[in-house]
Amino acid sequence: MASHAPPGVSVLTIVYRDTHDIDLDQLTVLFNAVGWQRRTADRARLTQLVGGSLWVVSAWEDDRLVGFGRAISDGAANAYISTVAVLPDYQRRGIGRELVRRLMDGRDGIQFVLHANDTAYPFYLHIGLDFRPFDNVLVRPRKY
Repeated sequence: MASHAPPGVSVLTIVYRDTHDIDLDQLTVLFNAVGWQRRTADRARLTQLVGGSLWVVSAWEDDRLVGFGRAISDGAANAYISTVAVLPDYQRRGIGRELVRRLMDGRDGIQFVLHANDTAYPFYLHIGLDFRPFDNVLVRPRKY
């Protein structure tokens, strides 16, 4: 359990859970709130998104899902942080940072990578991830 609040704002009590048991209705609300409607259009795909992840962390205020993070990995050498989402009203309170920390914590031998959009890029730099312009990353774009 962790409390998060900027100065002058009431303290939030956030409970973090490391489990794949996520309420898909609440995950849909969260993803829609951050503009990821494409990820929620197909319920089976959303189920696979959660189930196909090695590590899943969620953030809850009471019974409300306010944040979600997941990573795909071989568990030994490489991991890809695929999703970090926090409800807009809960952003800038340390929840995203804590989700990322919990995904990576205790896994020092694993190299974590992620793809950040222009909006999220400064956040990841702020929490200590490094931009590596010299790494050659090749991507096959998604086709919807």
